[in-house]
Amino acid sequence: MENTQKNNRKYFLDIAKGIGIVFVMLGHSAIGESIASYTYIFNMPMFFFVAGYLTNLAKYQNYWQFLKSRLKGILIPYLGLSIISVIFYKFYYRMPGNDYITIQNMLKVFVLATRNQIFYNIPLWFLPTLFITENIFYWIRKINRWWLELIIMFILGWYFVMAWDTLYNPKLFWTLDNACFYLIFLALGYYVRNKFIDITKLNWWVKNAMWIIMLSINLLVIVNKTWFDKIFRNKALLNNSMFYYISLIVLAVAGIWSILKISKIINRQKILEFIGRNSLTFFGLHVLVFWILDKILKPMPFWQDRLLMMSIVYVVITIGIISLLIKPLKKCLPSVFGKN
Repeated sequence: MENTQKNNRKYFLDIAKGIGIVFVMLGHSAIGESIASYTYIFNMPMFFFVAGYLTNLAKYQNYWQFLKSRLKGILIPYLGLSIISVIFYKFYYRMPGNDYITIQNMLKVFVLATRNQIFYNIPLWFLPTLFITENIFYWIRKINRWWLELIIMFILGWYFVMAWDTLYNPKLFWTLDNACFYLIFLALGYYVRNKFIDITKLNWWVKNAMWIIMLSINLLVIVNKTWFDKIFRNKALLNNSMFYYISLIVLAVAGIWSILKISKIINRQKILEFIGRNSLTFFGLHVLVFWILDKILKPMPFWQDRLLMMSIVYVVITIGIISLLIKPLKKCLPSVFGKN
């Protein structure tokens, strides 16, 4: 049984998640906006796509089984990582000017789980948002008409991207507004896996033509920064909100397609596979390791005007440290870091 499961494992998904985590770490490092501004377009949507691809709703007899599984797989790790992060933040690292922050403030931040507001470990917003997204998708899937479901999710995403995010701006509880945008990518992953959208029926020429188009879109965005900034950053300049929303989806799908294609071409790469299989651990702990490195490496004058090198060093060291911690963490805290 174990051999069968091992042989059926989608290694390219591990590699894709590994690439995604490396992008996440680079985006949170000293290099910051110069790389994050582009990768954020497709990086987070890719994680939702993979989550949808790996979702098997048929194995749940009812909603309570599904809910129990998601509580165990998503919210318990969120709780555990939050406790670890709060302890680490309180006793080791304090942001300048944030010494006044109390446990009550942290508890409020933990409960609201608003994107980019969880100051003791910013990336953790992803977990409650994923939980909300999967639960919304569970009920929309009850319609049992994939094309109608896509229309509903498209409208939901458009409303929260344009109407709420533009006019009201404050993020909702558990970043519900972002969840409705990411919903469509989770659904695409699910539909591709279950052959509602059957890419395997496309012939070789069409597949490669799509690959070239998607890659070209990515290169265009990277090279033409003015066009990219207009589409991604300055939505107020766009008169047509639907065009802006569709542009976000197209750019995200282009990035997802490209990363998955590259992952299949790579085929097997042990380091990226390892990072991908343990993506939750790397995702949840890398900021804490960065804080340690900030105190050790950042004061050194050597890094002045060498932000790219500094970021790469941060990421490499962080991967090494977390890799050493994974086995004992899974043994001591299996509910938080996963048994497999």
